[in-house]
Amino acid sequence: MIAYCGIDCSKCKSYIATQSGKREELETVARNLARAYHAEVKPEYVICDGCKEDKRHSFFCSNRCNMRPCCIAKNYTSCAECSGFPCAELECEIKNKPDAWENLEKMS
Repeated sequence: MIAYCGIDCSKCKSYIATQSGKREELETVARNLARAYHAEVKPEYVICDGCKEDKRHSFFCSNRCNMRPCCIAKNYTSCAECSGFPCAELECEIKNKPDAWENLEKMS
């Protein structure tokens, strides 16, 4: 599954840990994110079934991501469908994710 922003959910550590159903995998992902971002990250914060699902979304997707609600409001399957593609917000979020850019380019 490719997220609205182009990220491949099947390669996302949060998604993989969630789908495994193993608490220890969620704890590992949370610990690594906490270390990388110098922030408190609880295992519950990384639970994610993918942003295109109406199930569980990570803390980031639920609270910080503006691409998901934008695409849903416009009935788009990805940011690549937007006349404003790529917007500044998208560029900021995925600037260091070449695979996401490549996925979106393929979709445009």
